[in-house]
Amino acid sequence: METRPEIALFDIIYVGSTRCVVSLVRDPGHAFGDCEVVFNPDKPTNHDVVWVEGKWEFPERGDFGGYAERNPRLRSFVAKLRGGVA
Repeated sequence: METRPEIALFDIIYVGSTRCVVSLVRDPGHAFGDCEVVFNPDKPTNHDVVWVEGKWEFPERGDFGGYAERNPRLRSFVAKLRGGVA
């Protein structure tokens, strides 16, 4: 099993071909996943992500994530996603 790479807030990671900005880092094995990311600059969304078999994946939980643009905590991550200054 490949060890999860080191990640930090504002890092860019890819879930498949989706470019994401790390907005929350959790301890490995956390029930909600390894981290939370913000993605989709046209309709910013936040979602949990897990490290599985050497790659980042969105867990299959039946939800489609949150509206990142509506969450003040995520404002700077949305700005980075859109190419602005974090």
